Amino acid sequence: MFAYLLDGLRYVCREGSWSLRPHEAKILDAAIGWLPPEQSERARRQLSRRFFIERQAEGRIPCFRYYRLHAEDVLDAPFRTGTHFINVTLEAPKRKLTTKCVLHEGIVFGLELPKPARFFAGNALEVVSVSCDTTGFSYTEVLDRAEHGSGAND
Repeated sequence: MFAYLLDGLRYVCREGSWSLRPHEAKILDAAIGWLPPEQSERARRQLSRRFFIERQAEGRIPCFRYYRLHAEDVLDAPFRTGTHFINVTLEAPKRKLTTKCVLHEGIVFGLELPKPARFFAGNALEVVSVSCDTTGFSYTEVLDRAEHGSGAND
């Protein structure tokens, strides 16, 4: 109950919502469709559960906070351990962008977008390609370095 109240406050302050924006849904659908069928089914079950989307960095980093997940919804190996990024390349008017679906310890954790949410509003987006990122490159790390520096000596 307390979690719902806090999320209600975040919603009022425009820091999140309980529903996906159209571009977020398109990215998730492409990323989950890339997974093997059984894993894809589990990921869809996760997203059918009640969750709150906390949006940070002007909507560049939507994180999914689930109220309750069942053990049978968690993805199996190799996605159960560590963090995995599924790259979804989108074609927007006159440019291509690579977005990331973040899987953390078997859970669809969130998205990472290279542009603020307002860029995606009203733009026609087409999925060009989907692949798994093995480099571990994260937009979140880039944003964090830009805001806080790269080390203790900064």
